[in-house]
Amino acid sequence: MTIKFGVRDATVYDKDRKAMEKKLTQRISRYFSDEEVEAYVKISGVRNGFKAEITLPYYGYQLRAESGIDESLMAAFDSAVDVLEKRMARHKDKIVSRKTRRPGQEPKVVPDYSSDSDSEEFQIVRIKKYEFKPMTTQDAILNMETLGHDFYVFMNAEDNKICTVYKRRDGGYGMVVPG
Repeated sequence: MTIKFGVRDATVYDKDRKAMEKKLTQRISRYFSDEEVEAYVKISGVRNGFKAEITLPYYGYQLRAESGIDESLMAAFDSAVDVLEKRMARHKDKIVSRKTRRPGQEPKVVPDYSSDSDSEEFQIVRIKKYEFKPMTTQDAILNMETLGHDFYVFMNAEDNKICTVYKRRDGGYGMVVPG
């Protein structure tokens, strides 16, 4: 497992980095066969502590976990690893069965840790890029759930229109389709 770190407004010492690498490798490597996996860990210093975010590919999907704000660096990281592991366990059967049924259609999200500072009225603080391939509505909902997002933009395989699925407050799902 290869782990890339991004640090913003914080200091991460080598001993902490090695401990995080060891913990993430031990907890996550059992979910992968013998394939090489590249995980992205982003540590941010915030007003009252630290925030950790982990992103990694999982059978063609992207899993993302983010911790709340914790006073210590390792507590924030442990919290994010716990969330990630729960997500992996919850979606493992769904993802593996879909990937064996439809190989080759896998979106790839690459987190962008660069920051641009424009002094305009609206400031974009983050840009995400991913490969845009046609997929079913069910695959889009599964992608949204594994990423932990409230919405997901995708190209519908049935009509090749760009659609958005979103999670409703009542627990259901909605979809926005262009007219």
